[in-house]
Formats: sequence, structure tokens, C-alpha cells
Amino acid sequence: MNFKKRELGALATGITLAIASMSAQAADQPILTVEGGQSSAVITGGGTINDGASFLTTVPAADALDIVATISPPSGDVGQTGSLIAVVRADGIGDFVRLPDGSFELFDLAAPQTFATKTLTATESFSVLEGIVGSDIGVTDVTLDVYVGYWVGDDFGGITYNANPISVTIDEVPQDGCPTNTTAGQGKFADKPVCILSSAERITTNTHLTANNSYLIDGTVFIGENVDTPNDDKISLTIDAGTTLVAPEGVNTLVIDRSAKIYANGTAANPIIMTSEQDVAGVDALNLRGTWGGLVINGSATLNTQSGTDEGEGSTGTYGGGSSPRDDDDSGSVTYVQIKYAGWPITSENELNSISLQGVGSGTILDYIQVHNGADDGIEFYGGTVNAKHLVLTGNDDDALDWTTGYRGNLQHIVIKQTSSGDNCIEADNLGSNPIATPRSIPTVSNLTCIGSPDQKGNGHAFELKAGTGMNMSNSIIGGTFPPVDEGCILIKGEETFTQSGASIAELNGTLTMENSLITSECAADLQESGDAPWTAANWYGAQANSSFGTVDLGVAPNPFVGASDWTNGPIINAIPANIPSADFFDDVDYIGAIKDAASDWTSGWTFTDF
Repeated sequence: MNFKKRELGALATGITLAIASMSAQAADQPILTVEGGQSSAVITGGGTINDGASFLTTVPAADALDIVATISPPSGDVGQTGSLIAVVRADGIGDFVRLPDGSFELFDLAAPQTFATKTLTATESFSVLEGIVGSDIGVTDVTLDVYVGYWVGDDFGGITYNANPISVTIDEVPQDGCPTNTTAGQGKFADKPVCILSSAERITTNTHLTANNSYLIDGTVFIGENVDTPNDDKISLTIDAGTTLVAPEGVNTLVIDRSAKIYANGTAANPIIMTSEQDVAGVDALNLRGTWGGLVINGSATLNTQSGTDEGEGSTGTYGGGSSPRDDDDSGSVTYVQIKYAGWPITSENELNSISLQGVGSGTILDYIQVHNGADDGIEFYGGTVNAKHLVLTGNDDDALDWTTGYRGNLQHIVIKQTSSGDNCIEADNLGSNPIATPRSIPTVSNLTCIGSPDQKGNGHAFELKAGTGMNMSNSIIGGTFPPVDEGCILIKGEETFTQSGASIAELNGTLTMENSLITSECAADLQESGDAPWTAANWYGAQANSSFGTVDLGVAPNPFVGASDWTNGPIINAIPANIPSADFFDDVDYIGAIKDAASDWTSGWTFTDF
């Protein structure tokens, strides 16, 4: 660590910090290269503006930056007395070492200061910097490089540290005017000047939409080229927290193509909003739907079509990796984003969803996303392996959540609320034209809450599982009231859906499951099957481990002085123990359903609920 002693600057005088662990519900911190005494140690870390939902290399000057790190010593050092050190290099300002009280002083390599001496555990997680707002303390257009490390005993020479720093740039304060690749529009939207994202030609260079403007999506706007591209070679569309994108009525769509990434990272206090031009005071937030195209992301992960590719609806381009798919394909990160009144029906067989994830890979981060009042589906996964957490899907016209074409991702913490329209909480296919195609759609889903409405469409269900799909669902809830239909609350449909899941109830093979879950008594009395069925949906649900039916007490606050939304668990639900899937993606929470109680309601503050 070639640290140099420099003058004390604004960074050191502007901050006093305390050690704070990150939320358990966060993205993985980037892995750093380790050097020094213990090369088998693991050090991770990054900069975040949204409690670790995403980690950024550049943050807006107006947003509060946290830099966090985790040191995982090898087993031989666990239980030993160790010293922890954190050094921040602020480009052009100085090198500072963190002290035990959270303050900083100039770093002196000859006399290194530690911020803690303690018995080392298997995972040492801490904040290095917390709540730094560059524009408030006059630190902008500055890169912060952070090194963390530890040593055992008194031997500083045996320090283990990250050789490549956690590097985060605090951006400049945005200038007035429209950014590169946009042009000035007329008037204002959301009290900000309007800049136009034009569909006249593809945008093929890095583009940064700052929060001092609103942005009009004019036509089908393509970011990047429709060509499979290695993750590190992709261009980027960056959208700052608090930015609004607006679209006129019609097929106006934002497409992130296979050579591009989107970095749309809002915060709980300042979500990014993509909405309709009609979303102004007095809008009918209950019934307005389907006024613009939505967000489409094209990736290069696996599909189960014959060619390994497919064509996106609404002329949104080819997606999928063909004969050489990349299941870790990275299309960026979308966090703390609302998408409202999107989805556009071109024909009855050619419709845009609010969010279409087309062959998107697991390198992509999707977390804290709301889709409100979309036409066609809220979110549809077309193959791929992308994972998603903290989804709020309200009032969507067709299916809230849909998958097809061999989707195999992980999903957790999902609220689905049907209102004055909507078919299904979930509609799921393997592949309509070939239900036995491989790889089969088998996502893993945990902590989902589906709330039916008597006002939704008369042919709606909680779940419609068909065309050969699989599913491993657990810790989930079906509540609310569904309209009476002939096809049932849960409909299992199509011969291949049954035969690929087991030749009989005694031979169920674990590829279509709904374990450790709770549904209403009314739903349990209305489980249906369609097609050549070797077993019934009722017998299938009855065979699921630790699943039950009865009272589903959503929206009941155990403490009358604590408010609860109608998607928050009540005490009956919370009496059911959770059994969370073991994969690293899943948060090991102690409840079923999406939200345990009002105190832990992760939808609070950033979602749209005025409907």
C-alpha cells in the first residue's frame, strides 16, 4: 500500500462516523484482490447509495454515499486477537485513517492507527464511510480509494489487505442543460426541464441521465446494438436517483440491447420513476393502464427455443445467447425504480409488458422495483437466469408475474396485489410450442404474497401453471378474494406440466412444488386441473411439505398503534415457521410471505400506494 501523507482536507473535517453493519437484504459486495499475510482471506466492499441494494463506481454528488467492507479471515485466524484498519485516499485531498471513534486523521505508515482490536470472527462487516453527500461538504469530482486490512497480534508486517481499492467517484454537480445523447424539449414535467431521448437512431455511447431534468421517451429508443457483447465491453445508460422518465401515449419504449447495460439506481428517498405523460395531478391511478411501451432488457443467456434465440414482441429485437449462451450475462442494475401505466397492446398476440426481461443473465441486479397498472404483464421473464428481489406488482391488467422459454432464476420478497383488473398473480409456461423443451422453466420462488381482488377479471386465478412449467415455491401466501371462475384459484394445465412433474401423486419428482406455504380455505376448495391429468391439483397441494390452508390474516397489525398495509402479515401467518432455500441468493428470514410486520415493511417510503 503505497500511501502518501498529504494535507488534511475537506473530507476529514466533514465526517464523523460510527461502525454500522449493512442490511442483510443486500446485493453481494464486489470481491477484491487480497495481498499480504493471508492470501486465503476474502475481502469484499463497495460504495452504495441504497443500503447495499446495488454497488456503484460513480455516485451523484447529491446522494448520501456509504462505503462498506467485509473481511473474512481464514479459519486459522478466527478466534485470534486482530487489529482492523481502514484507509481512505481522496484524490487531490489526502490519505486518511479511520479511528475508533469513527473520525479520521492523516495516515502515517510509520505509526498506523486501527479502528478496532478484537477477537476475529468468520465475517467482519463494517462501514468505512457513511452518509457522505459530496455537494454538502464541497467534495465533488473526487475519487475515493479505500483499503482495508487486518493483522493478528502485534505484527503489522503481517497485514492482509485488498491490493485493488474500493474505488468510488463522487460525481460533479450536474450542469444546466440536457446531457449528451438527449436534446432539449418543451416545458416541464415533474417541475423539471424536459430533455428528449430520441428513437431517430440507436444510442451507442455511454449516456448519463442526471436528476436535474426529466426525460421524454420518444418512440422505441434503443440503447446499444443488437449483438452479443462481453460484459466488460458493454456501453452504459446511467440514470441517477430521483430522475423521472416520461412517455407519451403509444408504443414509446426504452430498450436496453445486448451490447448495453442500464444502471438505474434510485434510493428509498429518491426512487427513479418511469411513467406516463398522463401521470399528473388528478390521474385515475386505479384504472389508468397501458399508455406506453415500458422497459425491455435484451440479454444473451439461455433460452429453450430451438435456436437459443427469439424475437422480442413490439419489434424490440433478438435476444438470447443462441448456441453459445452466457448465463452470467450482465445487463446492469435496476434498483428502487417505479414503472407506472406501461405496457402497450400492438395486437392481441404482440404486446409489450411493463418490464420485459428477454434472455437476461444472472450478472444483472434487480431489486426494489414496483410495477403499477401495467397492461399485459407486470414483469415477464423470457428465459434467462436473472434473479430478482423486493418486487411490488400492483394493479396489472394481465399477469403480475409471468415466465416462459426456460426461465431458471431465483425470486424472493414479492408483493402482488390485484385491483380493478388483472388475470393472474402468476402465469407460467415452459414453452408453448414445445412444452418438453429443455432447459425447463423451473424458477425458485420464496416469500411471495398474492392478494386477489373480487374486481379482477372473471377468468383470473392466483396461479396458472401450464405448458410444461416447473416451479419450486416455498414460504408463500395466497390471500384476498378471487372472483368465482370455472378454472380455479390455482390451475395446473397441460399434459406435459403433469407428466414432467410426476406420473402420480406418489411419484412427484420435486420440480413443481409449493412447500411451507399458506392459502385461504376458499382457494383450497377451488384447486383445478385441465388436460390429461394423472393427478389433481387438490391432491398436489395436499402433498406439499408443511403447506396448509385456513385464515390468511394480511393487513392485521398485532399492535393497534402500529399501522399495517394490506400486504403485511398478521399473527396467524407469522406463527408459521419459515424454511428458506439454502442458495446464497436468499435472505434467511424468519417468516413466510413477503412482509413480516409494519416495522419491517420494505415497501414503505419508495412505492406508489395512492390508488
